[in-house]
Amino acid sequence: MTQRSDGTTANGTSQLSHRLRLAVTGSLSAAALALGVLQAPSAGATNSCPEPIRAVLDTTPATYANTVALTFDDGPSPQWTPEVLDVLRARGVKATFFLIGRNVADHPEMARRIVAEGHLIGNHTYTHPDLTQVPPSVEESQMDRTTQAIGDATGVRPCFFRGPYGTHNGASVQSLAWERDMNVAGWSLDTRDWEAPASPSTAFQDRIVQRATAPRSSHPIVLMHDGPPGNYRYNTAAALDRIISYYADRGYVFTDPAGQTFASSAIQKRYNQLGGPASFLGAPVTDELPTPDGYGAFTHYQNGSIYWSPATGPHFVRGGIRDTWAALGWEKSALAYPTTDERPTPNAYGAFNHFQNGSIYWSPGTGAHEVRGAIHDRWAELGYEQSSLGFPTTNEIPTSAVYGAYNRFQDGSIYWSPGTGAHEVRGAIHDRWAELGYEQSSLGLPVSGEYSANGVQRSDFQNGYITWTPESGAVVHESG
Repeated sequence: MTQRSDGTTANGTSQLSHRLRLAVTGSLSAAALALGVLQAPSAGATNSCPEPIRAVLDTTPATYANTVALTFDDGPSPQWTPEVLDVLRARGVKATFFLIGRNVADHPEMARRIVAEGHLIGNHTYTHPDLTQVPPSVEESQMDRTTQAIGDATGVRPCFFRGPYGTHNGASVQSLAWERDMNVAGWSLDTRDWEAPASPSTAFQDRIVQRATAPRSSHPIVLMHDGPPGNYRYNTAAALDRIISYYADRGYVFTDPAGQTFASSAIQKRYNQLGGPASFLGAPVTDELPTPDGYGAFTHYQNGSIYWSPATGPHFVRGGIRDTWAALGWEKSALAYPTTDERPTPNAYGAFNHFQNGSIYWSPGTGAHEVRGAIHDRWAELGYEQSSLGFPTTNEIPTSAVYGAYNRFQDGSIYWSPGTGAHEVRGAIHDRWAELGYEQSSLGLPVSGEYSANGVQRSDFQNGYITWTPESGAVVHESG
């Protein structure tokens, strides 16, 4: 559309800007500047995209009962993108911006502001061609040049692609997008705001609102435009507040086109990667909260939790492993924060989480138990649950006679003390030592693991040793 010959727009623009900028106390705050809105992205900044859904997303997946994805095409525009962003910021709502690569190259500061304010950027090709009229090599180039421009400007890469004029429905376009880990996003409600007159129009704004909200559905994707630069988009920005109110008043969750809420934290990003409410974690049952130690954060969900700290990143804990960790004191326990998600054991029989100072292992036959410190290190050397000891059957327990600790396992124990270190005792030797009274017996604590010597199996203790052969069984040899 048009601008006036002096470079300014019709009066409606300044009226909208004044009203919205009062609401958000200025066009760009110092905090936004600190986030790098108008600066180059930090070196090495990146983001990870979830596995793409192999279908065109004309509506959002049903991750919540009612979702809506607000999307804007053809920007960024130094004139209109700020107007749209001001409305979104005043309402606390996030959206997805499908940007043209050439416009990003011309106005990188606008792309940086979009990212800094928590919105997502999608790939909308470099020059906005009709992809049905070009060969696959050009389709590929249009995608890759745009992704590069977005990365150069913002340090992130797009997780969504939308073809100009809806030309993302071709098989070659879809294949190229999915190969690049981008979901293909269409729309279900077209506001046709690109038909806008070159001046403010209340009647046209009403039509934008009506097209953005009807026919009513549970999971719409709404198509609007904040660009290209030069086209008149005042009416879109002016209608946006009413569109947001319509959906907010009816309890809709504002999501991206894949039905995920916008990640404002590492925990939210991890939750979205896992599938959000549709994942095994289910819906959140708490807000994101600081941990009692003041060092990290967590969110509890229907079926687990995600914990984060600066040193460990975000990891989920669930089921029996979570129950044991909770009983021990969560992150304030000796284990501290999780350093992995829950993983299956190599033998596919159980599961585990590693923590900063140990692990919790679970199996159907043993339940979930912690192993930590020097005992954990020795068990790891032996091969964890694939060792001859098997899974732990107790948490770490302090010894009663001397200063030390032990864990029981399916086929033995590991004992530790400052003077002896950590050593396993297993099988028939373990059974015989148990009959004697473990560390309270005259043998004391183990000072070696089980080893072969002169055709027998042997474990050494502070005051003797126990040998075993098939013929003689376990025999005690006391010192002196």
